Amino acid sequence: MLDRIHMFIPFLPEAVTNGTKCQGDDPLYTVDLESLGVPLAGQIFYGSEGQVEVEDLRHPWECLSTGFTPMAFKIFHQGMGKRLMPGVELKASPAKLLQGHNVFGPTSIRKGAEVMLKWLAGSYGTLFSRLDVAATQVYALDCTYSSRLPDERTALQVIQALTNVTNGHTKSRGDNYQTSAYWGAKESRLKRLKAYLKHTEFENQLEELRRQSRRDLSAARSFKVMSDPRLRDWTRFLLRMEATVMHRWLERRSIPTRLIDLCEYQETLAGEGRCFIQECWQAVTKDLFAAFEGLTMRVIDDEKVLAALITKHTRLTKSGKKSDSYARNLFRTYRSLKEYGWDETMNSMSRTGFYRHIADICAAGLSKAALQKLRDSDRTNNVVPLLRFVQVDFGAQRPDWYVEPSVEAA
Repeated sequence: MLDRIHMFIPFLPEAVTNGTKCQGDDPLYTVDLESLGVPLAGQIFYGSEGQVEVEDLRHPWECLSTGFTPMAFKIFHQGMGKRLMPGVELKASPAKLLQGHNVFGPTSIRKGAEVMLKWLAGSYGTLFSRLDVAATQVYALDCTYSSRLPDERTALQVIQALTNVTNGHTKSRGDNYQTSAYWGAKESRLKRLKAYLKHTEFENQLEELRRQSRRDLSAARSFKVMSDPRLRDWTRFLLRMEATVMHRWLERRSIPTRLIDLCEYQETLAGEGRCFIQECWQAVTKDLFAAFEGLTMRVIDDEKVLAALITKHTRLTKSGKKSDSYARNLFRTYRSLKEYGWDETMNSMSRTGFYRHIADICAAGLSKAALQKLRDSDRTNNVVPLLRFVQVDFGAQRPDWYVEPSVEAA
């Protein structure tokens, strides 16, 4: 899936003024911000005669309202640094603009760029009329694919295992979290890579949209879309791997960076049965997957044990409510047997309590012999290759009820 486009649209030559200031020997090109009809910021002060004056007039990054989710944009009214000419930067998730979520979505750069330009044109017509859209440059693309894991416990273990994976130039960044891992420099001009659990991110976004929906119609529409039970269920146990390819990365591979040329390039590959977004993703992640070879991780598949204990030992309190507290105490004893073994667990509690727990755990379906050997069998049998879990099926990235969104409907 194409998860984000970051692009730069220069102004038309006739909208630009060759300023009197210079940077070295180069002229400083500018545009008249006040004529563009956009909100501006600046430093306001009183002059020597008490008049109000403004300095450092600029357009700050703005969240442009759309049908579903805001689109970030900013006018750079002076040509400097990597931008020789003044222009506009746009950053957005085409999937969110087109359908209200980015759990899955289209791969078309043309479709994504068109919906972004549509909202800019509809919001600021005067500004848009002065832009050289044909000269638009693509600064970055986020290419995203997912791997489905068996359960939440395994998903968290996979993320923890990934935080230690490094290979070649694909180095762990170090600032990892419980549900995400990062590789490459944060400010890299070539590529970036991260992995995270989609369900956690999705539910956090949904809660934020719920709060915003009371006063924001776009948020209310997104909340309605993302509340779909089918969509929420699809995100469960989903490991998302997001590869960002930058302008310089594309140039080094002789891939065009002008938007119209890149769209044609992608569509030519599609005619050959190839997916450009998938190939970018594979190129960025290949070092990481190479590092997975031979790596193993211990799998603690205890969900079924806990479920069996809760089924067997859920009790009624004096008030008539169900309580699984004792079942969870038994589960802690079971986990202690796995971690520390029979003797150490027995010595950590009273003998009467220990054997009562053993009897009640066995009543839920486990044998005493299996519990006595639990630590050793866990060490030998539950060590599996990491690649067994991190497998990306490119043919199963969307559900069978997925409908390709259109720019006209966005």
